[in-house]
Parts: sequence; structure tokens; C-alpha cells
Amino acid sequence: MTTTLTNGQRSSNSISMDVEDGQVKIHAREKPEKTQGELETEIWQEAHRLACKGNRKTYIDPKTGYSVMTELLHRRRGYCCGNACRHCPYDRENVGVPPEVKKANIERGRQRRKEMEAKEGKPVWADDNSDDAYSD
Repeated sequence: MTTTLTNGQRSSNSISMDVEDGQVKIHAREKPEKTQGELETEIWQEAHRLACKGNRKTYIDPKTGYSVMTELLHRRRGYCCGNACRHCPYDRENVGVPPEVKKANIERGRQRRKEMEAKEGKPVWADDNSDDAYSD
């Protein structure tokens, strides 16, 4: 959609044009302001980044107040739970799959987790800087 403006300018949703002395000059328009959803996404992404930087397993979602598992904890758990988690490092492989496939995938992951916990002597949920499994 093109709209004619004053002074020989024409505008569309993504560009603007100036027509002067038979010359057409095309200018990219400024990016639209961010939506509320985009701003909220940036906020939780920063909360997640800071939690991972501090080697935390969870963080509190700034909007909802819910505890959210970081990618670090998902990786230590060893499998996709199928709940479409925000920071799933397993490409949400168990989301929308038949129950028997999901169950087999989760069981393999649980076995890996048990082996890891036996080797490290602490639950995967524990932060490295604490003996408390629920230190957040």
C-alpha cells in the first residue's frame, strides 16, 4: 500500500520515497517500537542469561513470579520432559509425540540422570555452590 504525502513524498509500510527533480530517493523507515510481548521476552531472556552466568539452575520469571528451570538444569536432567519448557535444549523432542515414545525417551534420560547423581553424590537440582537441593 502506498500513500502520497506532501512535498512529493510517498510512503509504504516499510519504506519512504522522496521524489525531487525527477530523482527517487528510497529510505528505510525506522523499525516499529517493540511490542509488549517482545519486551517481556527480552526481560526473561536477560533473567535467564544472568542465572546461567551465575551457574543457577532456576530463576524467577519477572512477570509471573514462577520458578523457571534454566538450560543448565535441563541439560543436567538429561532429557526432554515433553512439557514444552521455555529453555529446553533438546528441541522439545518429546512434545507432541506418542506416549510410548515419550515414555521410552524419558526413561533413558532418567537412567543417565541417576548415573550422574551417583557419580557426583548430589541431586541434579542442587546448585554447585550449595548443599541445598532447593537453594533458589
